Amino acid sequence: MFSNALAKKINRLKKKLKNKRVLIYGTGKFFTETYNNYNLSDLNIIGVADKKYELNNSIKEDFSYKVVRISEIYKQNADCILICLEKPNIVEKSLNNYFKKIKIISLNKCSYWSTFKKRIENYFLKKKYRKNFVLIKQDGTIIKNPKIKNLTVSIWGKNSRVEIYEPFTVVKKCHISCKENSLVKIHPFNVYRDTTIVAGRNNIVEIGEYTTIKDANFFLVSSENTKVILGKDCMLSYDITIRPNDGHTIYDINTRQVKNTPQDTIIGDHVWIGAKVVILKGAKIPSNSIIGACSLVNKVFLEENTIIAGIPAKIIEKEINWDRRVTHNFL
Repeated sequence: MFSNALAKKINRLKKKLKNKRVLIYGTGKFFTETYNNYNLSDLNIIGVADKKYELNNSIKEDFSYKVVRISEIYKQNADCILICLEKPNIVEKSLNNYFKKIKIISLNKCSYWSTFKKRIENYFLKKKYRKNFVLIKQDGTIIKNPKIKNLTVSIWGKNSRVEIYEPFTVVKKCHISCKENSLVKIHPFNVYRDTTIVAGRNNIVEIGEYTTIKDANFFLVSSENTKVILGKDCMLSYDITIRPNDGHTIYDINTRQVKNTPQDTIIGDHVWIGAKVVILKGAKIPSNSIIGACSLVNKVFLEENTIIAGIPAKIIEKEINWDRRVTHNFL
């Protein structure tokens, strides 16, 4: 990791940042090794910032530098923020968005070769597990790694499998991606438009037969050992989000106990989900229900034949059902 190239870059920065107020962002392994192996005394370092300091307010100094909370960076009048992370790209982009007038520099820039190497590794990784994507035809024939118009499938880990049963129609671009030990199973007579299914590790996504989806996103990438089950003959409108996790952690500051662990999301048979609905962890929707547009469903509902709507959602009408036919054809 540490080489003559890095030493030369530090020397160039010393000249470039002479008499400039420099704030260090990131004090993990990369900065520790840099601090121990290179002389940074010529840099006018006014403080160090890192996410780990947010968890402990008692830390006032580290590496003999003042500790700056991330929320207090803008008060330091820094001329430059020097990012000292092994993978700085995401942080660099975020800091550039927040601090328009401060120079953002990454000490560890990924080389063209490392980027190219990563792309090659990803290509062979996808190729290795490509056989785990199968299309099961109506006569039982199994086709490995089929080509389905408007559908892309990426499998990134062992013991994962994507099963699609014919007949299956993709009207507009859809994507399925999963990591280790996950299963995505789509039963026959389904129609999809603009749908994304992203499964993390040890996840299950199962979609029942005769279900139609106009535009939905299934996000399980931030959760493990969870499942999303969508029943038979469901009808999903557009801009729908289904996720059995919050994406980030909420914890007790005294015990560090996690407060928002992922939970399964279960949707029954013959459920009509309106536009822009968000369905979160632990939600259960009974069969023969309607979810009103723009609703937020975040709890268990047990009573069938209801209309559920609102933020958060609640039952607003009982003893109902629905039909795919428009009103004048139904009557």
